[in-house]
Amino acid sequence: MMDLDMALREDEPSKLTNESTEAMRAHYAKWERSNRLSLISIKRSIVEHLLEGIPESNNAKEFLVVVANRYQTSDNAEVGHFMDELMNMRYDDMKGVREYILKMVHLQTRLKALDIPIPNKFIVHQALNTLPSSFSQIKTAYNTLNQSWGVNDLITKCVPEEEKLKREKNEFAHPIALGKPNNQKIVEKARKPNFHSHKKNKNFKKSGSEKQKNGNAKNTDLKCYHCNKKGHKRVDCFKFKNWLEKKKKEQGMLSAYVCFESNLVNVPLDSWWLDSGATVHVETSLQRIRNLRKPSEKESKLKVGSDIGIDVEHIGIAILELDSGF
Repeated sequence: MMDLDMALREDEPSKLTNESTEAMRAHYAKWERSNRLSLISIKRSIVEHLLEGIPESNNAKEFLVVVANRYQTSDNAEVGHFMDELMNMRYDDMKGVREYILKMVHLQTRLKALDIPIPNKFIVHQALNTLPSSFSQIKTAYNTLNQSWGVNDLITKCVPEEEKLKREKNEFAHPIALGKPNNQKIVEKARKPNFHSHKKNKNFKKSGSEKQKNGNAKNTDLKCYHCNKKGHKRVDCFKFKNWLEKKKKEQGMLSAYVCFESNLVNVPLDSWWLDSGATVHVETSLQRIRNLRKPSEKESKLKVGSDIGIDVEHIGIAILELDSGF
C-alpha cells in the first residue's frame, strides 16, 4: 500500500550522473528507500544464526533470490506433504467445522498451485467421510439426495448442525442409567442385623465361647442361614464374617458383566445393545441424556469382568426410540 516493495519488483535504476534529470533522481531515491527498507524487513525476519550463513548483498531483490535458493524445497516433496495432510485430517470440535473445511480448501489451493488439481466434489466427500458420527444426518441427506454440493453448501449445512449438537450437549448428559444391584441390597440387609448385634452384645466373642462350653445339647437346635450348617448362628459363622469383610472392601463398587461380543462387532457408536437382564446400563456418548446427576459414593465405581474398578462420571436417563415404536 505504501509502495515499499518497489525494489523487489523493479531492477535497480541506472546510477545517477550529472546529466540525470530531476525525475530520474526522484525515481532512484524512491527505489533506494524501498531497497533499504526491504533489506531491513527481510533480515529482521531471519534468525540471527541462519542469517550469518547467507551471502551478503546490498540488493534486496538479489538477496531474496539467494535466500530462496538456500531453502528451496522440491515440488514433489511439497505435494506429498500436502496430500498426506489432506488425507489424514480429522475433525476437531474445539476449532469448529467451518475452520476444518476451510483448511481442506486451503490445502486444495496449495496443491492446485503445484499442478495437482483437486475437484471440489472430492473435498466435499472427504470432509463428510471424516466428520464424526454425530453429523450422521448431514451424511444421510447428502447420500440420499441426488444433488451436488459445493464447499459453501457444505459449510452452510454443517455449521448449524454443529451449533445444535453443542446445545444438546449442554442440555443432556452422559447416559449411564444405574439401578442398585440385587447383590448390594443383600449385603446391606445382611450388614444391618450384624451391626446391631454387635451394639447389643459388647461381649460378642465371649458369649460365643460360653455357648460352646454349655455343650452340644443346646447348640443342636441352632442353624446358620449362611452356610446352612447346624450348631451355630449366622452371627457366629466364620464364613459369614469373611464374606462380610470381603464385601466391605468392595463397598461402593457396582458390578457389571459385559458381553465381549459388543467389542468385536463393527457397529455405530450411537447404537445400544439391549439386555433385559442387565442391572447397570453403560453408555459412552454424551448425547440424549436427561436428569443428569453426579454419582454418589456407592455409585462412583463400576466393577467390570476383569475385576477392575472404572470411574462413573455421570448418571442419567436415556430415552430410546426403537423401530417397533416403543
